[in-house]
Amino acid sequence: MSDPVLHVRDALASGELGFEDLTARRLGSFLGKTTSVLYHHWGSLDGFLFAVSQAGMALLHDRLSSALAERESLADVAAAFVAFGLDSPALYALMFVHRFDWGALKRSGAMDQPMPGLMIWNTLVDRIRACGSADPEADARLLYAALHGLVSLASSGRVNIGALADTDRDVALASARRLVAHLTPKPGEIA
Repeated sequence: MSDPVLHVRDALASGELGFEDLTARRLGSFLGKTTSVLYHHWGSLDGFLFAVSQAGMALLHDRLSSALAERESLADVAAAFVAFGLDSPALYALMFVHRFDWGALKRSGAMDQPMPGLMIWNTLVDRIRACGSADPEADARLLYAALHGLVSLASSGRVNIGALADTDRDVALASARRLVAHLTPKPGEIA
């Protein structure tokens, strides 16, 4: 069998598995294994789900890096983040909504591995700093929170308020780009 972490990540990304399928019993069945495989190799269901979320972060990191490389635009990165959340809602929910037991993960050593989510964060802070922000970490948090809000509102069909002729997706992507314009003083970065 392929890597169980990547297999579940890809199934979540494609919609083959939903967020409601993230139980030990359902995952064991999906993987064709007993539930003990999750506990034996990852210490707990939470340990396995954290590994899947980190594999999702690696996938997101690759997509955001591609968006940045294509046009060197933070607005493209913001739109790519929103598109990822809308295109892979179950994986996105695991990565950004699921509540992990951070203390248990830290004690188990799961957080001692390289964390792609931190790579995304550091890149975002660096890009916002390069755009002239006086407080890049605070502005990165604002952008992160706003992008997450756009994903949440668009997913529930509520972001296109006042613009019902447009799709929620289109409004969310356009709003993501505008957010960058409001947070970055250098106009060259808001393409």
